[in-house]
This record gives sequence, structure tokens and C-alpha cells, in this order.
Amino acid sequence: MAASPRPERVDLPAFVADEVRTWIAAGKLAPGSKVPTERELGEMYQVSRIVVREAISRLRHEGLVVSQQGKGVFVASPEDSRFLQIPERSLSTPEDYRKLYELRLVLETGAAGLAAQHRSEDDLQALRDAIEDLRKVQTLDRTYVTSDISFHRAVSAATRNPFLAIMASFVDTRLRESIALAIRSLDYRQTVDITVSEHEAIYQGILDRSPAKAAESMRLHLTNASRRLGL
Repeated sequence: MAASPRPERVDLPAFVADEVRTWIAAGKLAPGSKVPTERELGEMYQVSRIVVREAISRLRHEGLVVSQQGKGVFVASPEDSRFLQIPERSLSTPEDYRKLYELRLVLETGAAGLAAQHRSEDDLQALRDAIEDLRKVQTLDRTYVTSDISFHRAVSAATRNPFLAIMASFVDTRLRESIALAIRSLDYRQTVDITVSEHEAIYQGILDRSPAKAAESMRLHLTNASRRLGL
């Protein structure tokens, strides 16, 4: 990860914190991955360890990173995030999962629109890779679910909004098992082909830098997927 040029006059802890946020939003630091050490960040930005500690403290307060005693600082996983807490007992009926899927629709429709505004060439490549991985899936099992979610997380990463990316990942994680169960009764080839086609439409909207097109394609995709899954 390359360091951005440091402005002459700047709140140094805020600058370092912003850099780490950018890495998280871009997917360069994925949930659960280790953040560079104090020494590494200090050398990267030519700042003291005190500055780095303050930057990490701000990120920890936001819930973006967590500290593990003796191991270091890690990007918050969806399970660790303080943004959203859903006890297991709150997801005990099909209606609970339907409401959670509605939350996913709201989050990811907005994410697609933001991705169209902020995406980079690296983001486009990540989206293309995710589509190709899904195209190669041979059975409707957890491999399909993982490939599908990888595309959606690439969309979230392209928003350059780490808070949105973590919240979307949280919801995806909670829905993963219910989706894996629901797809067992679906036709494999038809489901993969339809999903790939819908992902390509979202990708095209992001490629064209059209927030409206990307958001509408995501809305149609998740609405159709909800019907297919019976949610």
C-alpha cells in the first residue's frame, strides 16, 4: 500500500486515520486483516508513534478497527463492528430474514450509486473478477454464495465509504446461511446465468459512472433475488 503525499499543514492523526479508512474502503485492508504496525505507519508517513496511536484510537472509537492483546490492530470484522448488533434470537423466523434482506436492499442500492461516482480502475477489475468467478461456479452451494457476496463487497468497496462497506458486510454475513439453504431448490444453470447477467448490468452502470443506472440495476437484482429465494 503506497502512502499518499502528506500536506504541509494538517492534523497528522486525522491524516493517518483518513489514509487507513481509504485502505479499508478500497478493500486493500479487508475485514479481519492486520493493520500495519505503529512503526510501519510511522515510517510510511514520517510521523511519530504518538501520532499513529492517536490515529488508531480514533479508528477504534469509530468501530473500524479492534485491538487484540499481543497480536496487534485488525480491521473490524462484521461480527466485531459496533455499527449494527443483531442478536441471534432476533433472526428466528422467515419474516426476520425478509426484513434483514430489505435492509440489504436499501444499503446496496445506495452503495451501487456511490460506486458509480467513486470507482477506480482497480474497483472495476475487482468487479470483473467477481463476475468471472461466479460464471465458473459448478454447483449451488456455499461456493456460489461466496462468489455472489464477493461481487457485492466489491461494489461496497468502490464507494470509498468504509462505514457502508462494513455495515453491508455485516448484513451479508447474517444472510449467508439462509441464502445457502434457499438456493438448494433452484435450477443451477439458470440461477447462475441470471445472477451473472444481473451483476453485469450493475457493473455496466458503475463503468458508465451512472449512479441512477447502477442503483436501479442493483435494486432489480436484489428484488429478483429475493423472489427467487422466497424472502
